Amino acid sequence: MSWKANKQFTSLFLFSNIYSSTLYPFFQIFILAQVLDIIQKHHGVTMAEVAVYGILFAIVSLINIALTSLVNFQGFYKEVGFDMYIDKLIIQKLTTLDPQTFEKPSFQKLLAEVEAARGVLSAQIDRLTGFISAIAKTLTAIFVLLPLFPIFIPLILVSVVPAYYIGDVSRKRMWPFFTSKRTVVTRVTQYVKTLLSQDSTSKEASIFHTGAIMQHKVTIEQQKYLRDYKKINDSYASGILGANIFQFCVFLLTQYINLVAVVKGTLAVGQFTLAFQQSQNLATGSQGILDMYSSMKNRIQQIEKFFTFFDYQPAITSPQEPKILPTSPVPPIIEFKNVSFRYPKTERDILKNFNVILNSGEKIALVGENGAGKTTIIKLLLRFYDVTEGEILVNGINIKNLILEQWHSKVGALFQDFIKYQFTFKENIYYGNFEEKNNEDLLKDAIAKSGADKYLESLPDGVNQIVGKMFDSGIDLSGGQWQKLALARAFFRNAPILILDEPTAAIDAKAEYEIFENVQKLQKDKTVLIISHRFSTVRNADRILVLEDGKILEEGNHETLMKKKGLYAELFEIQAKGYK
Repeated sequence: MSWKANKQFTSLFLFSNIYSSTLYPFFQIFILAQVLDIIQKHHGVTMAEVAVYGILFAIVSLINIALTSLVNFQGFYKEVGFDMYIDKLIIQKLTTLDPQTFEKPSFQKLLAEVEAARGVLSAQIDRLTGFISAIAKTLTAIFVLLPLFPIFIPLILVSVVPAYYIGDVSRKRMWPFFTSKRTVVTRVTQYVKTLLSQDSTSKEASIFHTGAIMQHKVTIEQQKYLRDYKKINDSYASGILGANIFQFCVFLLTQYINLVAVVKGTLAVGQFTLAFQQSQNLATGSQGILDMYSSMKNRIQQIEKFFTFFDYQPAITSPQEPKILPTSPVPPIIEFKNVSFRYPKTERDILKNFNVILNSGEKIALVGENGAGKTTIIKLLLRFYDVTEGEILVNGINIKNLILEQWHSKVGALFQDFIKYQFTFKENIYYGNFEEKNNEDLLKDAIAKSGADKYLESLPDGVNQIVGKMFDSGIDLSGGQWQKLALARAFFRNAPILILDEPTAAIDAKAEYEIFENVQKLQKDKTVLIISHRFSTVRNADRILVLEDGKILEEGNHETLMKKKGLYAELFEIQAKGYK
């Protein structure tokens, strides 16, 4: 991923790391060793004799300075660039998934794990670079020590094994404290901070004085985390200390042998210095190889979350051999034919043998108590889910045989949990049909139909005004204003089918009346499907479907249903009493 994000910098970073940690120290000590040997052999040394080594030292030092400076100057660029690249990949993947996928708790858990693993992924790159550098350092040390003291190589390599073994075992036991256990503490802490700082929740927290109580919950989680961490960490402290002392004793033994050779005159001072430094490098390099390997091995499970995420397939896909939707009539005739549906991993049928035909250009309202199946019908119509039994036909074609993107282009929708885009006023509308972003007439028409024009003039920058509190110069809107803006987005879609799911929940009665007058008068060429608990909203529909337990209990217009004195009339009268 790092290579794809920035090939040039990744190559530079890798080479610079190897050069600075391995090659440059080797060149330094090698040059010093040569100079010391010349001084030792010749008592009357001139600057001319050592000048070449001075020039060589200057060259390798300038290379190190240049590489280090480039990496330091571009370090922030590398970090931010890599982070942005990961964001890009995640967003790209999210755009390929469907609402059914996002409703799965398992996917939401995976997404949270992917976000938590971002730091691990970045650290893994550093570990991999360190691993390669450690290999280079170890091989260089072996190459230097082999002709001088070959016995040093097995002694030093064996000495680092105990520390690696104990460290690897402890890392396995400690790893959950850096991942899952830490995530629990972080999520609780972040949730409490959100409750205390968000506009929608801070008022209640202030009135009920729950801040101290929630802070205590965070403290309990933190204390438990630290207590368990310390217990496991302390259990390995003595073992790691003993292994490090053993490694140091072996190193002292090798340098005793090194020093004896100098005293006996069998080894020059420069060679002694070179052997000493490369013995250190062999120890740190081999230890680095094992440590980086252990660290990377433990991080693999978290990094695999990325690949699991990127391999995730949408629950609903377009057919391999799609059929073309007949061009007539427009809007299309929609038929639910013997449809039964239950949500995945559940046993209860939300719809059972459900049958209905939505005629072209008809204004239909769905009413009923919570759980009756209203929203499920919308989800099936938009093919967020596939039916369990039966079929949904669009102009006689099974909806499963249509290309998803083409079918969705035929539908404009406003959901109860609509998005409040914290961007400009007009961008909030353009997102309904971005291909028409330059269509000023369609923009003005959508604003007028939704009623958003009533407050547009009060915005300092008009349609270019940033709305919401997230960004500087943003102006927040009331609930009703946000809903009108979202409704304008649905109108801007200018699709033959319009779905309104509780579209007026935050709008006053007068504004609601005006909006639906416009829907009735100005949307005559569209099929409109409305879900609402306000009977004042649905009473003007051409047909009202009263749902109960996933079935159509009653059907007809307002007058017909009132005369039946059934469930619709009962619910209407209950609601009407609230206005008397």
